[in-house]
Amino acid sequence: MDHQDEIVAPARTVTDRGRQHFVVLVANAKGGCGKTTLSTSLASYYASQGRSVTLLDLDPQQSSSQWWRQRTQQGYPAIDLQTVPLDGHFHAGRLQASLREARDMVIIDSPAGLSGPALDALLNISKVVLVPVLPSPIDIRAATRFLQAVMLSPVSRRRPRRLAVIANRARERTRMYGQLEVFLNSLKIPFLTTLRDTQLYVQASGEGCGILDLPDIPPQDRDSWRRVMEWLEVQRHLTRTLPGL
Repeated sequence: MDHQDEIVAPARTVTDRGRQHFVVLVANAKGGCGKTTLSTSLASYYASQGRSVTLLDLDPQQSSSQWWRQRTQQGYPAIDLQTVPLDGHFHAGRLQASLREARDMVIIDSPAGLSGPALDALLNISKVVLVPVLPSPIDIRAATRFLQAVMLSPVSRRRPRRLAVIANRARERTRMYGQLEVFLNSLKIPFLTTLRDTQLYVQASGEGCGILDLPDIPPQDRDSWRRVMEWLEVQRHLTRTLPGL
């Protein structure tokens, strides 16, 4: 058995009534919090499991696209890439057009500064939202504002989105991590896990893969990702069996 097969057991498959995408939005209004690392690692994991995956790169910097080009040279399982940069020419109709052409699993790498109509448009097509947060006072304040914007958006008011946070690039024995942990545990939304500050993510990015594609991953990193994937699998199962959730 491949070591990645042990990360999460898939939920029972339910027959779709027509095609249904499972769209994961990775977002935070602040830049540098690890959205691309999280997005590419998720896409790579799902592809390794034989899922049909689209990585939708909305960041004008196109970091996910650069990762994808590196990946195509390494022979890893294929991932469909679409790019719709959220710039001054953005239109929500372009997102809908991309979604119609997307595969069953869609991972969205969103840009910094996400707010207003662009945020509403992304929430409208997403099933779940993952928010990576760094252990710093600036990041905690920015995450607070962004989470409020998500929960108070017109789209979320009509139908609340499944929302979860992930502590990223954290060193658990530091005072700042303790403050971040207190903040995340105080939220009335799931705090899924803590991703360590490790060079394994830099290595994976350079090779065009996800951290779980690397050999000999430490158990604590595997356990952290297991919690993320299990939560997402539960959400995917619920959206397939209870579409109105």
